[in-house]
Amino acid sequence: MLHIIFYSLFFSLFNPPITLEIKMEGLIPEKGTIRIGLYNSAAAFKDEANPNHAQIVPVGKNATQIIKFEGLPEGKYLVAAYQDVNGNKKIDKNILGIPTEAYAFSNDVFPKWKSPSFNEAAIKLERPYESIRLKFRTWIE
Repeated sequence: MLHIIFYSLFFSLFNPPITLEIKMEGLIPEKGTIRIGLYNSAAAFKDEANPNHAQIVPVGKNATQIIKFEGLPEGKYLVAAYQDVNGNKKIDKNILGIPTEAYAFSNDVFPKWKSPSFNEAAIKLERPYESIRLKFRTWIE
């Protein structure tokens, strides 16, 4: 038992938790919430409703907003987000299935006809403090 504690402490010194700062741009000020999820594998991303880490944040007075995820383990993550303008807790789509609310993925991947693959949008977190930008857009932009 003592060796398990030792190994845990040893590896935590060399793999400290990571803080991910996300600068979100292109938001409609003071409209609804931002729903953002982090997925640590392709399998996790297939189940989009259950991200490994998630936040729901009210949209502020500006078109740009910053949020942080703290205590993340090192690894690859796909970041997916949308602005839920009307507060119905889902991304709205038109009759053709095209999103009508602004959305964003990490790596500035912006697919129109399908979700990106995990590898297309994944970012690698390995430093204690990482920062990325998400540019929110609607499908017709």
